[in-house]
Amino acid sequence: MEEQNKPFSMGYVLRTTAKNMRKSIDISIRKTFERISDFSSDKEKSAEVFKTLSHLHTMRKNLDDFQAAYSDAFKNN
Repeated sequence: MEEQNKPFSMGYVLRTTAKNMRKSIDISIRKTFERISDFSSDKEKSAEVFKTLSHLHTMRKNLDDFQAAYSDAFKNN
């Protein structure tokens, strides 16, 4: 069988990966936020939910900072 030469672009791979990561983080933020009322009577669990939201927002910020720091790598080649 003949192998096909598939094009490769680091920028495309990095953009696609970052997009999927951001989408997953945003889904987690939304779903975690929806759970806040479930634990309104449990201070310990409520604190855990807010800590989780804080960490998720930090993950999203780190992803944004990474993209900004390596913006040339995210461009089409």
